Amino acid sequence: MRYRDFLRSELSGIVSNDFILPSGFHLVGHVALVHLDFETMRYAPLIGEKTLEYDKRIMSVAVRTGPTEGTTRLPSYELVAGDGNTVTTHIEGGVEFRLDPLCLTFSGGNRKERSRLSKLVKDDEVVVDMFSCVGQFALHIAKSAKVEVTAIEINPEAYQFLLENIKLNEMEDRVIALLGDCREVHPKRTASRVVMGYLHNTIEYLPFALETIVEDGGFIHMHMNVPESKLTDIIAKIEQVCRNYGYSSITSVHHVKNYSPGMGHYVFDIAAISEA
Repeated sequence: MRYRDFLRSELSGIVSNDFILPSGFHLVGHVALVHLDFETMRYAPLIGEKTLEYDKRIMSVAVRTGPTEGTTRLPSYELVAGDGNTVTTHIEGGVEFRLDPLCLTFSGGNRKERSRLSKLVKDDEVVVDMFSCVGQFALHIAKSAKVEVTAIEINPEAYQFLLENIKLNEMEDRVIALLGDCREVHPKRTASRVVMGYLHNTIEYLPFALETIVEDGGFIHMHMNVPESKLTDIIAKIEQVCRNYGYSSITSVHHVKNYSPGMGHYVFDIAAISEA
């Protein structure tokens, strides 16, 4: 039975049929993350208990209470049912991730993009992941090819999980973790490829990615939330920033998912070519 139909059946006579119940949840390890609207939020504990019954893999249920915030990308969730220990192990594409999804962002909607990017990377590349979190991109890349990856993370809690995940996946010989602001600690003129997995005003960080690639040029994968109507403007700005740093650019755009009404999550695949 589908999740929404299950809830509707279990909550019959308790929750009005006029209320919109969630159609699904995001499962990170043993933690189910559920989005409720304003009207159904009052039933969050009950929905949490029923969610535990729906899927035996689930041991903890949390509901979203607000947007992801700040440069450290802090999610807003509240535990409403189940085990209070929400540190978990999530397995994706053969890579194991330890994290607490109530404290750190791990988007299931980006899974296909993580797979797509890892297939683009070739052996012997040097890759810098500027917003690594717990290693979502860095570890998939390191698993897919014989590469050197520098994974930068500003959030100390995420950084500790990143270190743990590097060891958990036996990637110590391929992945180096750096704690700090990528604008300050990025290596210079070393990378053939840079990953920018941050969504808010990411283009402000593009100059630092251009400082990171080798002088001959390289590839930059810049994630950003942007209205579709602004894509052409963003590409023009990318071209201008690259030109300011001595590179011409060829940019293709890949849609990852819809982020909110009128707003999409896009990846700008930038080939930066030295004009020297």
